[in-house]
Amino acid sequence: MKAIPDRKLGNFGLKSKALVIFLLFVILPTIGVGVVVQYKYNQVLREQFISSTRRTLDNVTSRLGEQTKMVEDIADYLILSPDTRAFLRSYPRLQNEQKTVVKRNIEDFLTFQLMSRGYIRSIEISGFNGNSIEMGEPFIGDEARWQKEAIARKGGILWTAGYPLTSSWNGEVNVLSLIRILNSFSEVTKPLGMLTIRLDEASLAAQLEKGILEENEGSVFLIGDQGELILESANKMPDRFVPDADLMKKLSASNKKLTTYKVGGENYLTLYNQIETTNWKMVVMISEKKMAEQFRGVKMVMLVILLAILILALIAFFGFHYTIIRPILRLKIETGRVAGGDFSARVPVNSRDEISELNRKFNEMVMTIQQLIEHKYKLELRERESELKLMQNQMDPHFLYNTLDMIRWTARLEQAEQSSQLIEMLSKFFRASVNNGNYQTTLRKEMDLVQAYLYLQKYRLGDKLFYSLYVEPGLEEALTLKATIQPLVENAIKHGWDKTKPVNRIEVSAYTSDGVIRIDVADNGKGMRPERMQEIAASLRRRLDRLHGHEGALQNIHERLSIFFGQEYGLEIHNTSAEGTVIRITLPMPEAEIPGGEEHGQ
Repeated sequence: MKAIPDRKLGNFGLKSKALVIFLLFVILPTIGVGVVVQYKYNQVLREQFISSTRRTLDNVTSRLGEQTKMVEDIADYLILSPDTRAFLRSYPRLQNEQKTVVKRNIEDFLTFQLMSRGYIRSIEISGFNGNSIEMGEPFIGDEARWQKEAIARKGGILWTAGYPLTSSWNGEVNVLSLIRILNSFSEVTKPLGMLTIRLDEASLAAQLEKGILEENEGSVFLIGDQGELILESANKMPDRFVPDADLMKKLSASNKKLTTYKVGGENYLTLYNQIETTNWKMVVMISEKKMAEQFRGVKMVMLVILLAILILALIAFFGFHYTIIRPILRLKIETGRVAGGDFSARVPVNSRDEISELNRKFNEMVMTIQQLIEHKYKLELRERESELKLMQNQMDPHFLYNTLDMIRWTARLEQAEQSSQLIEMLSKFFRASVNNGNYQTTLRKEMDLVQAYLYLQKYRLGDKLFYSLYVEPGLEEALTLKATIQPLVENAIKHGWDKTKPVNRIEVSAYTSDGVIRIDVADNGKGMRPERMQEIAASLRRRLDRLHGHEGALQNIHERLSIFFGQEYGLEIHNTSAEGTVIRITLPMPEAEIPGGEEHGQ
């Protein structure tokens, strides 16, 4: 069965194949790699941005934690200070001179704190015994709500959210306060007064944004432990959004304290840190759109590099087209002209590369073919004419057959039965051996030819020859070529005959084995020398220079079978020794098996 060619790729021309190759192996991989690199690079930039923001957030959180811890330390110091306890006690009351000294000591401490902590705007101590100290910027405003919550905490620290007060110096300002009830040192449940430390909200807000956000990139929030807003940066979110319970839940559930949250139809990268001293959470919301704008320059550089690679790939494709594909297509066109009989076809030779060398060889080949046509072909025509004339003068084969039949019947009429039978076999042999334009035959007819030949040889050699023919049932109509078995039998008699043996045997067997037909021609003759057998076997395998004599006949049969049936079929020397030789022919199995067979023996 002939293999069906793969026409999917064969239907494309060189241009299409080159375009497909460049598309599949250059352009698409370049775009794919560019996209992957762009995506990965964006991820790297994003991770670097997040890492940088995280470090800055840690620094700001740490600084803010230190500041709130310092304020709480001031409150703790005032509780433990003997001067504060003496100043706030109701009994025994201080003398005026003692009161003045104690108050000055407290004011000196508070003055130092105000001067060294720029974010503290004022410190106020209000004793329940009527004594009070107010240092720093004087404020007026309603703080009753926060004072009430501080009293409820019974000495616990209360951090307020930002709220407005009126300053005698700067007008209305927003402050963030620490309010705490100062209890007696000896009686921890007895309140002596109230401490209020007011911090500058604007200063703290500036610290929140410094180093974290550029202008209009997002916002920073301080969220209390109950989810309330403590402080907000100057940059406001769309629709005045502040972190709600849903956002805080997402942040708490994230291992990296990181999430993406949509506000006003825009995604915001959201991070948070917790201030351990106050349990506040610092939340940073950065616009991913603004963040992407920062990377736009890098993306443009990557895009330019990708476009440059694609342009170079296209230039390479057109260069490949004009230097390789186009000359090959030109060669194809000129080859078509030669195939159509136009031997004036030529291709230009403009360089010294391999394609120009191919063009040069093509031109030389066309010139050589043209010369052969003009000289050798004409000579062959003359020889053919001579052969035809000679054939006309030869005897008609049908006349020979009819003459042999007439002689055979004459011998029978004269009762020469043996002569009649010999003439009949000779006629049968001639009929089977004549080509008549058809070189194919069946195994049955080829064995008939062998039988006729051996019958004639048997009459000549007498009891010195014994032969047997066998065909496995079903192989009679198997296809073979004419004159493939009979020449082997003839070689066995002419070249393998051993005069020292009383009987020379020739056995021809046709049978199936391993899915093929095998035909063994075996004799018990004198065999051949090992080196000669190797030489013939090598010529059969590699088709070396033609041999002569019976070895040339073997090579001729092998080549005919291999060309007609395929390289895996043909002739081989199966065995040779002093006990005889076995020549084997291998043929393909017939498509349909027909029962039958015959065996002849003498």
